[in-house]
Amino acid sequence: MRVLESLAAIDPADFASGSTVAIGKFDGVHLGHQAIIGRLLDSARASETHAVVFTFASNPLGYLRPDICPLPLMSRDQRLETIADTGVDACVMVEFDAEFSRISAEDFVEQVLVGRLHARHVIMGSDFRFGHRGLGDATLLRALGERLGFTVEVVAGVVDARRGRVSSTQIRDAIVSGDVESASRMIGRAVAVRGEIVHGDARGRELGFPTANLGGRIEGLVPADGVYAGYAVIDGVRRPAAISVGNNPTFTPNEQSRVEAFLLDFEGDLYGRPMEVRFTHRLRATERFDSLDALIVQMQADVVRARELTAGPAPRA
Repeated sequence: MRVLESLAAIDPADFASGSTVAIGKFDGVHLGHQAIIGRLLDSARASETHAVVFTFASNPLGYLRPDICPLPLMSRDQRLETIADTGVDACVMVEFDAEFSRISAEDFVEQVLVGRLHARHVIMGSDFRFGHRGLGDATLLRALGERLGFTVEVVAGVVDARRGRVSSTQIRDAIVSGDVESASRMIGRAVAVRGEIVHGDARGRELGFPTANLGGRIEGLVPADGVYAGYAVIDGVRRPAAISVGNNPTFTPNEQSRVEAFLLDFEGDLYGRPMEVRFTHRLRATERFDSLDALIVQMQADVVRARELTAGPAPRA
């Protein structure tokens, strides 16, 4: 997949044979986004045009209203990798900055979608808005399509049986509340964060549960403090794990939250390696124990439960 990081990087000659373009934020690349990309691929293959995703490097609210901008579900690289896995030909991922914010909806369509990408068919979700002040919608896009020679398709949202319409907001709310099961169901894969394994305080090792600790810049939205079952992926190998998010209220109640994974049936030195942690089930909230023995008993029970929950086929990555 080609990645184009600015409007200037789009060479109209590369898309002279025409393109099918899906436009949107694609934060989380959830089931709703996957439905849009699925239609993108079907339409592009049928029309023998380039399949292009047009999105932003960060949420436009980060520039327009940083005080209310939500936390991203995925890092830029996580989104690009996930979009690339779908099989699209190109992803235009531009910065939403002062210059871009001034582009009117009409100019965006005429100069970018048609002028640079030679769009023949444009696909979007029903709630997406584009252009200066968000004045562009499906109605305007269809009117411009009739004049400029492209067709428009609006893909209906995907509905989750328990939480209603799938959206980045719904998924974010589920993750920050610790409901990784609902979030994973709406994303279509396990909730995941990743970073580098760093040295911790070795307290887990002292208790018989050595953990791999994520440190530095962590990509992805970390779930609420608690204990989870899931997987740790290191060097392409996926291993079942019991995962702790938070501080250790028994020993360090005021410490900053962190992500620690106890890899089941594994021994070895992992420091300095990249690790992805995938959350599949929430086991319990963090709690303070009155004795070391009580803590160890609970940790043993957590490992048993994590082993049971990860014994079957792993969910989609």
